[in-house]
Amino acid sequence: MKDYSYHKKVIDDVIAKLNELDIDLYLIITAEGCDPMTSFIPGVDTVGNSAFLFTKDGKKLATASSIDAQDVEESGLFDEVVRYNVYDDTLAELVKSVSPKKIALDYSETVPFCDGLTMGKFEKFLASMDGANFETCSADLFIPAVMAANQR
Repeated sequence: MKDYSYHKKVIDDVIAKLNELDIDLYLIITAEGCDPMTSFIPGVDTVGNSAFLFTKDGKKLATASSIDAQDVEESGLFDEVVRYNVYDDTLAELVKSVSPKKIALDYSETVPFCDGLTMGKFEKFLASMDGANFETCSADLFIPAVMAANQR
């Protein structure tokens, strides 16, 4: 079994940065490894649509297909892994359950590694949130510092 101790430390550092910057949620939306961030956070590979949620109060949640969920669960990195029937609905429910006012996402004009969220996935996510009120920001506000602190 893969050792996830490095990724656990990275996640702990991300949560500390969320607190420091008063960002309620860091959300990684991915499918088939399209977001390069998943190699760093959480370090678990998925094939289908997946999302990883980290809150400033320390919650670590994920949603994954039934094919991918076992690997995500076995990583031991998440408090809860939700297997979805309808991905967009499940993701929206998870996000709404933490009631974020500010969400960091992987888009960036200046840090390519923080720019893995496609416009299509972003717009689909917003549509699934059914008018929920929150602000978004780029994960480039904290990921470079977390990376510098966790160089291998």
